[in-house]
Amino acid sequence: MDIAVICVGNEYRRDDGFGSAVARHLAGHYVLPGNVRVLDRAVMGYAVVPDLMSVKAAVVVDALDGTGEAPGTVLAFDPDDMAGSGEMMSLHEVRFADVLAAARFMGARCAVGRCFGAQIADAGAGALERGLTPAVAAAVKPCAEAVVAYLERSMNCAIERKTGDELEG
Repeated sequence: MDIAVICVGNEYRRDDGFGSAVARHLAGHYVLPGNVRVLDRAVMGYAVVPDLMSVKAAVVVDALDGTGEAPGTVLAFDPDDMAGSGEMMSLHEVRFADVLAAARFMGARCAVGRCFGAQIADAGAGALERGLTPAVAAAVKPCAEAVVAYLERSMNCAIERKTGDELEG
């Protein structure tokens, strides 16, 4: 695999499940080339280092908070653009830039990283709160389209759109 699209999200914490929803949309609406793999991961943390060890490039999709944007706003940025929180409260708050640096330190050849996400409205008050809020659910398709456009433009990937009976979900 040359490119990993790592979609991060906990579907039991409302809008935090955004990355997983984008992963399903990509699988249901696009035929990706053999060198691109969509990975649905529950959390961003050092557990994704093995995913980065075998790729040349990574794209990360995750729910975002604290952007100052309206819920459902889709953003694209480089890993280093994401500001750290100052205090690390849990592994869920590990920045992709830090995970990428750790993977590179361990010998990963992953030289490119790009992040996409949507500002959340509700991360859920506790466990077992499934379902995206309407604004964030509406951002799934535009975010998936932005990921595909990035893969086509910046990674020279030939991606087919599924039509008619080919569409899933």
